[in-house]
Amino acid sequence: MPNRHLSPNSSASKSRSSPLKIIEDALPFAVMLAIFVLYFWPILSQENILVYKDISQFAYPMKWYLWKVWALGEWPFWYPHIFQGIPFLPLMHTGIFYPPSVLFLLKDFALAFNTYFLFHHLVLMISVYVLSRYWGVSKLASLFSAVIALLGGYFLSLSSIYNQFHSAVWFPLILLFYQKHMEKKGVGYLLSASILVAFQVLGGGPESAIFSVLMIYVSSLFLINDENSIRQVIEKTFKMLSVVLLALGLSAVQWIPTFHFLEHLTRGEGISYSYSTEGSLEPGSLTDFILPENSQGFFSSEKVQKKTFLKSIYMGVLPFFILLIGMIWFRKDLFVRFWMIIFVTGIMLSLGRYNPLYFYIHSWVPFFDLFRYPPKFFFFSAFALIFLSGRGLDRLVDDLAQRRMRWNIPLAFLLLLAVLAVLIFYYFDDRRIIETLMILGLAASGCLAIYFNKMNQKFFLIFFLLVSVLDLMGKNGMLIPFVHKTFYTPPPVLAERMGNRADEYRIFRDRKIKVSKLVGSQKKSDEGSFNQNALSPLDRKFVLRDELHHNLGAIYNIAYADGRETMLLKDSALWENIFTASSPDRKKIILMRSNVKYQVVDDYEVFPSPGLPRGIKKVEEFRDALPRAFLVGRSIHGREPHLLNTYYDESFDPLQEVLLSGEVPLQTQNDFSGQLKKITYSPNSVQLLTDQNAEGFLVLLDTWFPGWEVKVDGEPEQIHRGNYFYRAVKLSPGSHTIKFSYVPEGFKMGLGISLLTSVLILAWLLVFRLRKSP
Repeated sequence: MPNRHLSPNSSASKSRSSPLKIIEDALPFAVMLAIFVLYFWPILSQENILVYKDISQFAYPMKWYLWKVWALGEWPFWYPHIFQGIPFLPLMHTGIFYPPSVLFLLKDFALAFNTYFLFHHLVLMISVYVLSRYWGVSKLASLFSAVIALLGGYFLSLSSIYNQFHSAVWFPLILLFYQKHMEKKGVGYLLSASILVAFQVLGGGPESAIFSVLMIYVSSLFLINDENSIRQVIEKTFKMLSVVLLALGLSAVQWIPTFHFLEHLTRGEGISYSYSTEGSLEPGSLTDFILPENSQGFFSSEKVQKKTFLKSIYMGVLPFFILLIGMIWFRKDLFVRFWMIIFVTGIMLSLGRYNPLYFYIHSWVPFFDLFRYPPKFFFFSAFALIFLSGRGLDRLVDDLAQRRMRWNIPLAFLLLLAVLAVLIFYYFDDRRIIETLMILGLAASGCLAIYFNKMNQKFFLIFFLLVSVLDLMGKNGMLIPFVHKTFYTPPPVLAERMGNRADEYRIFRDRKIKVSKLVGSQKKSDEGSFNQNALSPLDRKFVLRDELHHNLGAIYNIAYADGRETMLLKDSALWENIFTASSPDRKKIILMRSNVKYQVVDDYEVFPSPGLPRGIKKVEEFRDALPRAFLVGRSIHGREPHLLNTYYDESFDPLQEVLLSGEVPLQTQNDFSGQLKKITYSPNSVQLLTDQNAEGFLVLLDTWFPGWEVKVDGEPEQIHRGNYFYRAVKLSPGSHTIKFSYVPEGFKMGLGISLLTSVLILAWLLVFRLRKSP
């Protein structure tokens, strides 16, 4: 291990149990908890709830559905609320089998939701502290690293991309356990590392798991003090493969269904370079290391917001100062050199399209083209900066106190940062410089004080820590926006009108509504023109909620014909493309034949007013919308997807016949009649009671998808693709009970592998323990 000084002597061991020693060891955790509570108090008080970016659009509706289905004692395999029904478990970022999701067994969903998110911030901070202490970093310098992890702009910004954040936070503990195994050879450490890599996969961030494995393997080759002979390299490779295989075995219940799911996705065969590099870190954003964009009040600001994957990468000007000194003064330290390389690598990859080499990486590296947003690679840089900060701070203090470093060296770097801050401030009008110059000035005075023996090392570290907390609190204080918990409840007016009908009809929100640009504030004339004001991100959230923007309506039991999802089904994309390219009259037919009864349109039923600033959007009702399920007496077969031209043709009557991709023998009868007596939805299943006088088909306007099975009167039957997108089942004359049930493809195999891996791990631990016993 790199320069660890953690071997206690006997006297230290004896004093370890003393009350004073216990208090001293517990004090850093108390400080971390105090800073955590101070920053997150508005959410911890349970009066507010998270809402920014993916949280309101994806996390809240999906976690709410998870919570709701678990309360019924079932597993949420299928998600009926968007795209006319899609798989839920294979989406991966739903986190069904992610262990911290157990919090959603709590009865209070708002409490569970906030606790789930804040728990990960706490894990990140504490694990960085524990890892730094294991490396021999002093308590105060370790605390410094932990605070940077908690309040750094990267992790605060990433938390709104919830699945990536929830997976990333486990990396320090994985690194800790793996390095402990390499040093002490304990099987438990290797298994712990494997389990936490599995956590990353189950949490919905496979990229974080890949990044973690790569960094751990490379660090084991370069940082662990041995000769790195061929035998040792093979041994390290074998151990890393063991971690990967065990993690894959434990998480097979998640990734195997996701793997099967890929063939049905638009991105399953890879995505284009331009789409993959969307949101690349702009070179100008690197100035955020020194003087970040002012984020204070951005959530309620009407200023046009730049769309970025990460709101900020500001990790504090003092950690960056230590990084710069490390590049020059501590460059001979292997630990510093290694993490500096990792830092630069992360930056280069994060630049994406602005890095000429990224195109070749995207083209040549296997599976690289499955992922989007290059700023995810800032994962490397953020952790490298955190680890270098604690280690570098200890070195800086020691070298200044022992006069191995002259006082003018840190001052030169601080002056350089001050000059750069002034230049950045000159070219960008959205930066605040006074606080940064004050922080740099305080750091300079501290360096002089310790060099000239006006301050001891402990006090200097405390001083440096406090200054960094002030800096990060001031610059990153609003990077996790929140609203009052009543944002989600009670439901908005439109939800009260259309909600709780997901089992009967769907809705569609008119794509012509451009909420991101303008909103009317009050009526101006009889023609219906308005004073128009730019929307702040907060206003936008309220408007999207009131207008039942895609996905969010799920919490009001509303089902959508379309939706928003990063892993888009090929069939859903086809439906959207056909709809977008159609004439207004045909669009209406498409919606009615997709079981859409209500459409929220770009017009007002109640105009905005001081008492109702967002107004109420108008809803168009389609009285001739097809019911969710019905019986027909005839069928037509044809080629896919040309069947859709017939299905959406005005002359075709879907209540009389169904379109099938293959011929199914049917004894037709001219006076066919049938009745759907009852339809009952449950998670992962649908049960229907029917009666008919001749052979025919039950048509259910829910997405056809592999994994669905059907039994008619308890006997298995075949599900046909009806009207291209939906399900059809052939029925004989008489009364029937039809039950559809869904289990994701690969789930049973994945569950079996995960259970078998768990049993093998327990057996391995038992054998290992027995061998160690006398």
